[in-house]
Amino acid sequence: MRRQKGFSLVELLFALLVLTIVITTSLAVFVERTRRLRQASELILVTQALANEAEIVRRIDFTPLDGLDDQFDTDLSILDPLRPFTTKVEVTLLRAGVKSVTMSVRWGKDRESKLTLLRTDTGGTNLW
Repeated sequence: MRRQKGFSLVELLFALLVLTIVITTSLAVFVERTRRLRQASELILVTQALANEAEIVRRIDFTPLDGLDDQFDTDLSILDPLRPFTTKVEVTLLRAGVKSVTMSVRWGKDRESKLTLLRTDTGGTNLW
C-alpha cells in the first residue's frame, strides 16, 4: 500500500466546524462589547445631565421647589446623541420641611435613569 498524504474528508469537516465555532463566538463577543460600550457612553451622558440639573435644584430655595416645571432647566445639548429623549422633574412633600425631588431621563426603547434628592427646610439660604 502506498502512503497517502493529506487529510480525510472527516478531518476537514471537523476542522471547519471548530473554526466556525471560534469565529461565531468571537463575533458574538465583539457585538456584545460594542453594545455594552454604547450603553456605558449613554449612561455617562445621562449621569452628567442629571448631575447638572441636581446642582440647579440644590441651589433653589426650599419654598419655590414646588414651582419647578416638568422639564430640566439646564442645557440638554449633551443628550443630543440620545434623541429622542424625555426629561421629568417631580417634587413630592414627604413631611413638613422635607421634599423629595426626583429627576429622570428616558431614552431609547426602555432606558431610564433617575436621581432623587431629599431637600430639608433648614431655614437658611439656598446654599446651605
